[in-house]
Amino acid sequence: MKRALRRAALIALGVAADLTPIVRMTSRQTLPPNMSAGILGAELATWAAVSPSLLPRPWWVTAANVAIGQGIGHLGAASTSFVLNSIGKRPQDRLGPQHRQIVHLAIGAGTAFNAVLSLRNQKKQAELVNKQLVRGPVTAAIGLAAGTAGYGTLLLIGEATQLAVTKLSRQLGRWVPALIAWPVVTAGLSLTAFALSDRVVFRRWLRSLSHQAQRLNKQIFPGTSMPWEPERSGSPWSLEPWSALGQQGRRFVSNGPRARDIRTVTGTDAKEPIRIYAGYIPGRSFQQSAEKIRAELERTGALRRETIVIQMPAGSGWINNWGACSYEFLTGGDCVTVTMQYSYLPSVFSYLVDKNAPKQAARELIRVIHEEIDRLPEENRPRLYFAGESLGAYAIMDNYHNVEDLLSACNGAVFSGPPRMTHFTQRLRRDIGSLERLPVIDGGKHVRYAAAPDHTLHDAFGNDYAHTWRRPRMLIAQHASDAIVWWDLNLLVRRPTWIHEPQPEALHADTFRQLHWVPFITWWQIGLDQINSLNVPGGHGHNYFEEMLWYWDEVLGSQSRQSLTPKLAKKIARFIRRDA
Repeated sequence: MKRALRRAALIALGVAADLTPIVRMTSRQTLPPNMSAGILGAELATWAAVSPSLLPRPWWVTAANVAIGQGIGHLGAASTSFVLNSIGKRPQDRLGPQHRQIVHLAIGAGTAFNAVLSLRNQKKQAELVNKQLVRGPVTAAIGLAAGTAGYGTLLLIGEATQLAVTKLSRQLGRWVPALIAWPVVTAGLSLTAFALSDRVVFRRWLRSLSHQAQRLNKQIFPGTSMPWEPERSGSPWSLEPWSALGQQGRRFVSNGPRARDIRTVTGTDAKEPIRIYAGYIPGRSFQQSAEKIRAELERTGALRRETIVIQMPAGSGWINNWGACSYEFLTGGDCVTVTMQYSYLPSVFSYLVDKNAPKQAARELIRVIHEEIDRLPEENRPRLYFAGESLGAYAIMDNYHNVEDLLSACNGAVFSGPPRMTHFTQRLRRDIGSLERLPVIDGGKHVRYAAAPDHTLHDAFGNDYAHTWRRPRMLIAQHASDAIVWWDLNLLVRRPTWIHEPQPEALHADTFRQLHWVPFITWWQIGLDQINSLNVPGGHGHNYFEEMLWYWDEVLGSQSRQSLTPKLAKKIARFIRRDA
């Protein structure tokens, strides 16, 4: 018994050594020889898997990168080896044992170098986004170890799949030629696996996620309470009851500054800000929700205010309170926020389930607001602004073909973190010589991109814009480290321009100067960065906080009642943080 346990332990250690980066390049004793090419590919893929992307990673993101990266490297190398062996071109035959050993040791040394470099890079990257206390080298080391274990799991699954294909091919080979049997079995198993994963796994997962999102939508955030100001939806006087607003809607109308808060912070007189919110109710059309908002506009006297902002939420109904609070303080409360929830799912799932829903909701909302404003005499009409973050930006932007169409429908707009799939931003033509990370559009005449407040005054190179910033103004905020802005399917097969652009100091880039692109792996890495993009301080990733004050100050112009100074900005920011 003891001998069997000892032998099992030795085999386990051998397998672990065969799977461990660097160590597996010295010798391989346990895994079958036909895996040699795959293990070599996995070793090389490790170099790319531990390379930096946009954000410092928690250990599980590093683990996912390493496991999938090594798995893809193994598959690619094994497939290449199979093809070369089939046509009689075996690269290993050109090398003697001694030369192969030298190559293996060189590759192992390369892995060691890249592993150490990744630990240092993790520390530097964490410093770039002020996460050095929780995203240090230790998390990277743990992730590398866990990812390698994940790669071993993928190998087991792959071997089991190959064994199944082989046995079924032999059975089928009794009736059809072997050249036909193997592809038929492979295709059949692939289709079966896809159908099962789609129907049994993916759809059930989506259904479970939907039910969970529905339950969350009915809950109330701790500290959230029904507003008692008639100017807010969900109040006892509102035509949209508190229960209909959804979790994020209830949070939005509960939070935010009141007139007394604005007076206390700014030292000037203020009105009670109006917040109108229509929740997502299954069975109620977006048109019906828009009509409910029309009634709320009339009830609250919203059309008598100087400023109306159509603020589209992200998928679950979430609105960036930094943006809304910014113009409420700057206008002295003489403003209205109007919004409509179109889903209770998180943004990415909301888009996958129905990518047209955000646009339809925004279209109906804009239609109703325009109709109400057009009924007023021209001299008494409020100024209309558009705003949205992430999927909320997409919802409004993709209802318009170009800048002229959008700006003809409003008096200005502030969008933050628009996702890569937004067609409106894809159609914008940046000026020659400007960067994709911070493009200049038509010399900065109406549209300006910003990663920091000073980009409203100069471009990424610190140069003045060719034109003065004319009204109506549109500002698009996007950080260099915001994975939601930069991730798309093209990353699978094509190196994007932004990944190898220069990074002048005036760009305020919070990523490494040299980022590497590797097919599939970079796409996977930045895809995982999206999950992590909210877990960083404001001004980085997908978090647009204090900077929104300065953006709205530039776009509002004469609608602002405050002279925004760094001192006042700090006081407002302090209130918003407490209010969150």
